[in-house]
Amino acid sequence: MSFGAGRYAREMRLGERPAPARAGEAALEAKAQRLLGLWKARDAHFRRAVMGDSAMGAMLSLFLAEIRSVPLSEAALSLVTMLDAESGRCTIETLIHAGLASVTGDTPERRTVGLTPLGSARMRSYITDHPDL
Repeated sequence: MSFGAGRYAREMRLGERPAPARAGEAALEAKAQRLLGLWKARDAHFRRAVMGDSAMGAMLSLFLAEIRSVPLSEAALSLVTMLDAESGRCTIETLIHAGLASVTGDTPERRTVGLTPLGSARMRSYITDHPDL
């Protein structure tokens, strides 16, 4: 397989990595590699079907809200995670069904979403397993 064009094109050997185009791209490549590793590490802490990107965003938001002692309503969580109301509701229901989040309050206007002890422990474990962030 050849990359490039013109007289500077050459064959890449199997297993050979292309050199970064600029020195600054090495740091970007390292970050992307760490993010890919984190994405793969989700399975160690969460079932993959439960922890899609929207659910991970919700879990991180809920974890930060727990640490800061800030109550989040369902609408506020949807807003913070940039989900529309229906997608936010589905994400919250998925997390509740998995036992990672719970909703408190009787009236819809006063309901808050929070992590269960299991959800909090899983997020704490997931985050502390990756000190390089």
